[in-house]
Amino acid sequence: AAQAQPAPTGEIWSQEYWANKGDVKLNLWRKRVGAPKQGEPALPVVFLVHGSSNSARSSYDLTVSGKGEYSLMNVLARDGYDVWTMDHDGYGYSGSSGNNSDMASGVEDLKSAMPVVMKETGQEKAHFYGTSSGGIRAAAYAQAQPERVGRLMLCAFTYKCNGAAEIERRSRDRT
Repeated sequence: AAQAQPAPTGEIWSQEYWANKGDVKLNLWRKRVGAPKQGEPALPVVFLVHGSSNSARSSYDLTVSGKGEYSLMNVLARDGYDVWTMDHDGYGYSGSSGNNSDMASGVEDLKSAMPVVMKETGQEKAHFYGTSSGGIRAAAYAQAQPERVGRLMLCAFTYKCNGAAEIERRSRDRT
């Protein structure tokens, strides 16, 4: 059985990275306790996948002055994870292809991001946590590249198929 590891101590370190999906630049954000050091054992990677309402940092790395801890990235980093997230195509700091950020595009975003994560962490797999439509993106990515997924956690994922109320509302709003 695996032994529990002591929680790392030190300051949370963060770094911005970029991945390219064709002509679209995708913004990645990473947090962990302490900067990576040559020769140290790799930490387990958690990749947080945002939904369609908010970008990555407002979903997972929110800072509210004087109100306690609101950053899931900080919590997971303090628990010993190398935590990553990304603004999908058309969100936050990432560029936009104008594709309306559909699920297939989200899978391509994750396919473009993972080589950066693998290079920087030395890990071949990540655990994926997706909320709302990010859950659908993460699940579809797990189907497309199961060899890159350790564990898959889906939270409040939305129904996006024919007849889904949210899809119908968005279709009306576009016309």
